[in-house]
Formats: sequence, C-alpha cells, structure tokens
Amino acid sequence: MSFYLCIFLAGLALGRLAAGWAASMLVDMNCGGLRLCQSCRQPMEPVARWLSVRPRCTACGKRAGWWPVASAFGLGLVFAGYAWLLTDWPACQGLHEVRPDSSLVRSRLPFHLSLLFLMWVALLTDLLDYVIPDEVIWAGMLIGPLAAFASGELQMIHIWVNWDEALVSLQGPYLPEWMKHHQHWHGLAWSLAGAATGASLTWLLRALASGILGYPALGFGDVTLMAMVGAYLGWQPTLCVLAFAPLIGIFVGMLVRLITGRTFVAYGPYLVCSAFFVMCTWRWLWADFLELRIVFSHWPSVAGLVLGSFGVLVILLTGLRLFRMLPASGLRR
Repeated sequence: MSFYLCIFLAGLALGRLAAGWAASMLVDMNCGGLRLCQSCRQPMEPVARWLSVRPRCTACGKRAGWWPVASAFGLGLVFAGYAWLLTDWPACQGLHEVRPDSSLVRSRLPFHLSLLFLMWVALLTDLLDYVIPDEVIWAGMLIGPLAAFASGELQMIHIWVNWDEALVSLQGPYLPEWMKHHQHWHGLAWSLAGAATGASLTWLLRALASGILGYPALGFGDVTLMAMVGAYLGWQPTLCVLAFAPLIGIFVGMLVRLITGRTFVAYGPYLVCSAFFVMCTWRWLWADFLELRIVFSHWPSVAGLVLGSFGVLVILLTGLRLFRMLPASGLRR
C-alpha cells in the first residue's frame, strides 16, 4: 500500500506541475478555455503564479478555478491505478512472449509513467487552447527511443511475434533470432516502428476526416502526439489506439452536440484516453480475450484490420456529418 501511496503522491506533484507547464506554454498563443480568468476574462499571468495551488489573476486579483488542483488529483489517481494494474494481480501487460530480466517496477513502470505525464500535459493544452505544443512531443520523442535502446526490454510486445506457425502449440510463437542477440537494437527498432506507424496513419486519418467533414477535425499536433505514443508503445498497440479512438470520439462528440450544441471537440483527449485504455488492457487485447496476436502474426490480416478500421471510420464520419446538419435546438428537446 505504501508503494501505491508514493506513486499517487508523485502523480499529485506532477499533475500540478503539468497544469503550470501547460499554462506557461500557452502564454504567447491564443487565450481561451480554462486559462482565462472566469471573472474578467483576462489571461492568468505571469507564468510563475501557475505554480501556486490556485493562482490569482493579476488584473482583478481573484483566484483561478479549481482545475489545476483537479489536474493534480487526476494524474495522481491515474498513476496509482496504472501502477496497480501493471504490477499487482491483474498484470495487465503480462504476456507469454515478453519476459524482461528486470522487474516491471524498475523498468517499464517509470518508462510508462513518463508517457502518462506527457500525455496529461498534451491533454491539458488541447483542452485549454486546442493545441499540443512541440515541447511536449519532442520531450517524448527523445525519451522514448533512447530509453528503449538503452534498456532493450521496455516493449509491451516485440516488433514481430508469429503465432501462425504449425508447431506453435509445442514450440511456442516464433521470434526472430536477431531480437534475442541484439536486444538494444531491437528496442530502438520497435520504438521507431511505433512512431512511424502512429504518425503516418494519423496523418491519413487527418486527411480523411477533413475531406468528409469539410473542416480540419484533427490538427497536426494529433499526428505528432501519436508519433510520441507509438515511440513508447510499439506499432501493434499503436494500431489498437487508433482503432479505439474514433469510437470514443464519435460517441462523446455526439453527446457534446446534444448537450451543448457545439460541433467541434478536440480530438487529442480521445487519443490520450484510447492510449491509456490500451495500456491498461493490453494482456486481454493481445492474448486473453480478443486474441489479436493471431491477427498481428499475419501481414494480410494486419492490412485488412487497417483497411477495415478506415472503412468503419468513413461510415462513422459520414453519419456524423449528417448528424451535424440537424438543428441542435430540435435535438435537445
């Protein structure tokens, strides 16, 4: 229990730091969202005041809302919950194929907690001003591949695992020999493959959504965000993140449309939520429930999964465009 309390306290401190960092990066950008004083609608400056629990507005002297405190407690709960899922009984990433020499507490947990912190900052900036600053992405793109190379055993799943062999029930899945003899280069390879997968497919998703909806539904920050996520998780989990995110986005977007009448919702938070979901359920997605390991052992199946996901997305986006054409006042009756 003391271990999880320490993780919660670390998340508490980093969550408050994330709020200050998010606000400071937006000083020279468009003011909006939670960064504006709710009384005088002026930006909360100077930046140093964001390190206090509830900063005061320099224009009217009133304190900001409670969202920086909510950020602290939110990340604290996320840290503690994820640490429990990863290291305790659920063992949410315990797989037959991946057996690192170092304990997850000393290796993968701090690695993934750094990703959660960076995604939390990106989530806050996207909610504040619909932007994901480059500082967050470059930090992750530097930490992810370098840590993967230095450790050689941070992967949720290897860059290639083949469960399609004839004697898999007797010999286990096929793993390329070079991965066993070059762990550090394998670490760099799966990280860069994940980054390339996240960036390229999100860019295609951005182009597709803009063409169907008639406006840029995704920003370029979402592309770089998924590159960072891929660098931490690898290409297979990244494909799962991209598959779940549109479903979350469409569902919540329709709710927001019904309740508030707004037609635009930042997509970054849905990518962050989808990434966290995949991290917390990877064992069940890969082996115990959906058994995606069979799909990812066969390149034609992988291609079919990607094309099928984009096909479903086309249908959902077309339905969303038709839904947006309905008057919001009539929907809320």
